[in-house]
Amino acid sequence: MSEKKVYLSASRIKTAQQCSWTYWCKYILKLPDRSNDGASKGWICHLVFEVLGKEGRSKLFKEVVKNGTVWDSPSLKRLIILHAKRLGVNDQENLEDIDAMIVKGLNYDFFGKDKDGLEKEFSEKSFALSVNENGFNYNIRGFIDKLFLYEDKTAIIRDFKTSKQKFKGKEITDNMQDLMYCLAVKKMFPKYKGLSEFLFLKFDLEKDLLGEPGPGAIRMKELSEDTLEGFEYELTSIQDYLDNFNESKAKSNYAGAQNYPKDGTFGGPLACGKDGFKMCRGKEVLDKSGNPIKAFICAFRKPFSYYSLITKEGEIKKSVHTEELEELEKIKSPEDKIEEREYEGCPYWERKNEL
Repeated sequence: MSEKKVYLSASRIKTAQQCSWTYWCKYILKLPDRSNDGASKGWICHLVFEVLGKEGRSKLFKEVVKNGTVWDSPSLKRLIILHAKRLGVNDQENLEDIDAMIVKGLNYDFFGKDKDGLEKEFSEKSFALSVNENGFNYNIRGFIDKLFLYEDKTAIIRDFKTSKQKFKGKEITDNMQDLMYCLAVKKMFPKYKGLSEFLFLKFDLEKDLLGEPGPGAIRMKELSEDTLEGFEYELTSIQDYLDNFNESKAKSNYAGAQNYPKDGTFGGPLACGKDGFKMCRGKEVLDKSGNPIKAFICAFRKPFSYYSLITKEGEIKKSVHTEELEELEKIKSPEDKIEEREYEGCPYWERKNEL
């Protein structure tokens, strides 16, 4: 068990709840995790939003909105191509997707001025809060993409999503990000009431004649004080569980051993994925170039070799797959060491394959 303070985030909690073994691999063993195209494109979009949200970037922002594309800006084009190439999403289809999502996000009240009485606006508002009072004991950390504070004491919390699917079922009625962000706003700005809004950039966001946004914008219901208090008790319980997380607990709640979600959300065996290619009616699904599309498979389902950068105190600084060794050599200090290691695969699937 690590002596370092464990900070909870919405993604960290969701990982632990979805699959205990994935949590062990990602946060304890710190195994390398290959990002899929969607995650890589999302990272680039968020980077551009962060850049354009800074003071002094209004001219660049207006240029992109006016032209309806990022490609007319040499500086943004260089930035996007640099990271798209590094992340392996620099083909035409993915670059077009990145451009379209960025433009949609910028056109949706990016500076929060559609609502009257704007007092303060934040881009990439970070929070790291430790609470130990009134029976609560937890640490939370995260980033809010856009946060707007208004004179009527409302705080609009906006989060950009680049996923192919919108929220379903429990993701709408009991959303971990919504709870986490509203609680953070309550702690940072006690006089304001947080209201979360999730923008799914692959869907229509354009407002109609009545000012109502398109189906890609999901506005969450206001959370009561009782709900947030209940969430603090839940965080206290989760904090205790993850502070004492060990290999035995890691093997207690495999995603593959769970039931399939009944509300259409992503979880259970779906989180394990499968080897091979996407199939539809017995045939491989092809991309626009006519190539078969690889099926999703959990990054920790199969065995692999990797390298870890270890500090003199024995802590894992970073891990990479074998073909990415150069990344560690670039950041290695004289006191660090690089170790080659073997991951034996997910115990649930290794055991199942043996039967």
